This record gives sequence, structure tokens and C-alpha cells, in this order.
Amino acid sequence: MDIDLPRVRAHAAHAIALALATVLAGCTMGPNFTRPETTPPPSWPAVTSPQAEVPSKAVARPYDGRLWWSVFKDPVLDALVDEAVRQNLDLQTAALRIEEARAQRGTAVAAGRPSISGNGIGGRQRSSENGLVSSLSGAPSQQGSSGGAGSASPAPSPYSDLFQVGFDATWELDLWGKARRGVEAADANIVSAEQARGDATVSLTAEVARTYLSLRGAQRQRAIVLADIADQRALFKLADSRSRHGFSAQADAVQQQAQLSNAEAQLAPIDQNVAQAMNRLALLLALPPGALVERLGPAPQADVALPPEVPVGLPGDLLRRRPDILKSEADLHAATARVGEAKAQLFPSITLGGVAGLQSVHASSLTDWASRFWLGGAQVSIPIFEGGKLKAQIRTADAQLKEAALNWRSTVLSAYHDADNALVAYADEQRHASALARALADARRSDALMRSRYRNGFVSMIEVLDAQRTVHQAEQQSLQSNVTASTDLVALYKALGGDWTGDPAHPDSVASTAR
Repeated sequence: MDIDLPRVRAHAAHAIALALATVLAGCTMGPNFTRPETTPPPSWPAVTSPQAEVPSKAVARPYDGRLWWSVFKDPVLDALVDEAVRQNLDLQTAALRIEEARAQRGTAVAAGRPSISGNGIGGRQRSSENGLVSSLSGAPSQQGSSGGAGSASPAPSPYSDLFQVGFDATWELDLWGKARRGVEAADANIVSAEQARGDATVSLTAEVARTYLSLRGAQRQRAIVLADIADQRALFKLADSRSRHGFSAQADAVQQQAQLSNAEAQLAPIDQNVAQAMNRLALLLALPPGALVERLGPAPQADVALPPEVPVGLPGDLLRRRPDILKSEADLHAATARVGEAKAQLFPSITLGGVAGLQSVHASSLTDWASRFWLGGAQVSIPIFEGGKLKAQIRTADAQLKEAALNWRSTVLSAYHDADNALVAYADEQRHASALARALADARRSDALMRSRYRNGFVSMIEVLDAQRTVHQAEQQSLQSNVTASTDLVALYKALGGDWTGDPAHPDSVASTAR
């Protein structure tokens, strides 16, 4: 049996090259990402420290923030939040950024795959008669004046045709993991965009709830002022009657008139707050100004009811739940991958390429088998001198990695502080509200007593006015404290991560409305 040694050597060389490429393909430059480690506080100081009893107490049970706004038992608020999540423009923009990140991942994936393109040429050209081609052909550019007809060969025509169709292919082998690191960074950017949408969702739902509760508080404040105006008018009639019949000085009636005017003057700022809160809600729902006026009619008379208990979990739970922390972690992952991408630029690159097609100077013979041509090979590129550009890129990537690591630590630390501060504010405001409620009850009893004594002539109108002013201030303060406590609860839910689950598909309606 005859052995074709050249063919065997060629096959062996191909096999060795393929094995070498396979081995080198497993090389990936740069550090591998590992989730950052941190030691969270063992518990919330505001939960474990001794504290006075409050109507709504934070407890260290597992946190469940699903539809957290439903704790206020207000169907209008529930509907507003649902519409905001579906219609808010900022949320739709965040969903589009996810699509953008996914498209950029496709670009990163394509960098590690072969590239094939087709081409075609058909045209006519004229070469210079005094150019290089004419000089190499040996033909004179001009006929000598003394030469005969047979002394020189005819000059070649400067015109020529060229027709060509074919394709070319290139493939840069990912020997050092540059393309794989690019895909890894792109995947992390997708997670970052998804968590950014989660953070926007948490902020949106919290802003809708906070604005709605503030609106209801302003509407209830308006009702209190209207009731106070009616009361002041009744007292003015009484003071005016007593003054006209000589039972009191005319100054009492004048003072009561001033008190009535002062109460009426409070309506305009309150109406402004109501209108602005409604417009703010309309903006969050992507609606024009005034679109919610009929829908958000008079506020309920009762105070906002707080839940008896608020499960808050443990501080370490924030690392897996808060979208801003998960986003900063994804940014850190992307920065880590970009370090490897930059380091891979220092090493040689091998690009496989080939060109094949049909070429002819006559269109009629372009499809002939003899018109075929091809070229295949490999190109090796070795960076020798780049003026320090590649090393500068690595230093930049390293600095960005350190910056991302510090940003992650800062985000985690801020999250702990946000949640603990929200817990403290929620508990303290409830104690404040309880004290104000007791003060309001005392002021109302004092006011009733003063009115009775005034009717019987035992006290002056000045004392009645002081009692009324005390009641009015106590009502306003008690209402404001109740609204503040409810908005503090909103801030607490937001600090704990809101309703965001970290699921990239949540909520589906946001992505669909952005398309």
C-alpha cells in the first residue's frame, strides 16, 4: 500500500492546529466575577431596641411586600398604582432600555462568530497611458517621429472591463476570551437594565401612594377648615348679637370677625395643594392635567388606618431584594468582565479568512467554470507597539472595576441606613400622632367648656377665641401627623424593596406598552 505522505502531513497539521485552537479557546483573560461579600447587621436596631407601644409595630418576620399598598385598604389607590405601572412614561423608557441592552448583547455575540458577506463588481475602467501598467508592458506612450509602421508593436488599449461575483468570510478566533468577556458584560448589562426598571417601579408605586395620601390629607384638611369656618360664623353671629344687646363689647365681635377671615384665608393654599397633587398623580399616570378631578372626589372622613404589624425581615434580606443593590451588583459584574476584555487585547489574534467567486473581463464568460477563483488563509496580528494605548485601557478598566465595587458598597450601606431611618421615623411619628390625638381631645373639651361659660357670661370672647384657636391648631397638627405616619410607612416599604421581586419578567405589562 502506498502512503501519500504529503497528504498525511497536511491532515496532521490541520488536526494539530484544530486541537491548539480548541485548547486556547478555553483561555479567558481577567478575573472571574464573584458576588461581593458583606456582613449585614444582625437585626434592625429600631426593631429590637425597647420602645413604647405604637398602633402599628415593625416585627422581624419575613418581609412580603407583594401589593404592599393594599394595606391601606383603599380601592382607589389600588387602581391608581395598577394604572401607573401600565402607563407611566418613565417606566416605559426603562423597559426600552432593557430591549436596548438585549440588542447590544446580540452585537457582542456576533463579535465571536464568523462573518460572511457577498459582493459583486461590474464596470469599465481606463488606465493611464503614462502610468505604471503601461511602462511595465514595454509599449511606448507615443510613436517615434522617425520610426516606421513596423518598428513598434501597437500600444495596448487603456480600456478594460471587469466582472466579478463572490463572497468573503472572516472569523477571528476567540483565543483569549475577548468575545466571551464581551458577552458576559452584555449579559450583566441586561440584568442591570432590568433592575433599573425594578428600581423605577419601586419609586413609582411609592410616589403614587405618597402623593395620593398627601392629596387625601389636603382634602380632609380642607373639610376641617370648612367646618371651622362654619363654626366661626356661628360664633360671630353670637358675638354680634351679644354686642348689639349690650352683653359684651363690640371688640369681641370684631375679634371674632378677624378670626373668621383668618380661617377663610386658609382655603386658597389648601386648594392649590389639592390641585397640584391631582396633577402630580395625572402626570405619573401619563394623563393630561385635570384628568383625575372627578375621579378623586371628596376624601373619606376617617384617618388612614395603619396595619397592626409590618413584617420587615432582616437587614441581610435587602441584598437579595432591593433592585438598586442588585443593579449595582450587575454593574460590578459587567466591570469585571470588561477587565478581561481589555487584557485580551494584549495577546495575538488569529483571523481565518477566505474569498471565493467568479471573475472575468467579459460578462459572457463570467459563469464559466474557468472564471472561478478563491483564496483562503489565516492572518496573525501581534500587538508590538501601541503607544501605551492597550495598557491604558486596562488601567481604565481596573479603575472602573474599583469604582463599581465602591458603588456597590455605598449602595448597600445606604440601603441599611434608609431602612433603619424609615423604621425610626415610622415609630416616632406614631408616638407623635398619639400625643397629638390626646392634645386634640383635651382642646375640644376645653373649647366646649369655654363656649358654655361664654354663653352664661362667665368668660370673655377672647378666652373663647383662644380655645377655638387651640382646637383648630390641634386638628391640623393631628391630621398632618396621621398623613406623615402613613407616608412614613410608604417610605418604609420603599426602603425594604417595595413590590419588586427581581424577576426580569415583572411586570410584563410595562414591556408590552413600550413596544
